[in-house]
Amino acid sequence: METRGSSVVDVQRYLIKDERVVWSAQPVRKFFLKYLFSQDPSRFLGYYFIVFGLVFALMPLLVFVSMPPGPRSKGEPPVILFAVFGLFFAGMGYVLSFGRRRRVIKQLGNTAYYLTNARAFIVSGADGPTVTTIDLRRMPQTSLWLVDGNVGNIVFGDADPAIQKGFWRLFDMWGWWGRGDRRRLPGFIAIENAEEIMRRIAQIEDGLR
Repeated sequence: METRGSSVVDVQRYLIKDERVVWSAQPVRKFFLKYLFSQDPSRFLGYYFIVFGLVFALMPLLVFVSMPPGPRSKGEPPVILFAVFGLFFAGMGYVLSFGRRRRVIKQLGNTAYYLTNARAFIVSGADGPTVTTIDLRRMPQTSLWLVDGNVGNIVFGDADPAIQKGFWRLFDMWGWWGRGDRRRLPGFIAIENAEEIMRRIAQIEDGLR
């Protein structure tokens, strides 16, 4: 039995009669983070907010410094209002981009995958480990996508195992708001020896029929 999973959750408590763990592992950090970031395009919007906010905050200050001394026009808004407005947008951008990155890193520490002779277990979650079980006897489709070499994603059901790429994903509003809880992953993400695990899953499914 090959076991390299995390000890954040004892999956032995969830096993049924005659069920045993045949494989476990944790995701490869680089590709796990890349996959999660690709599922959340709103972080790119955060970068735009940061740039826009800083420009909006600094430009009035530069104009004010470059202006010759003299009396201010009556009713002219104070420069500090523009600076506060710009810093507010920059703060929103920081939360959208770097704030979510910290949550994803926390999720990495809580993630482990287990495969038994009947089910797949996915332990993951940013706020704490959540255990998701997948009955291989009832799974109509299993997909594999090789990320790099022998590292790949195995997802169960009709989810897309690939990392989304390209500028146009910024306009995928369904990806922003329609995916539900994106912290729950649909499969084994960024695992080593993905092709071997895919064959093992196929053997288990064949034995259950």
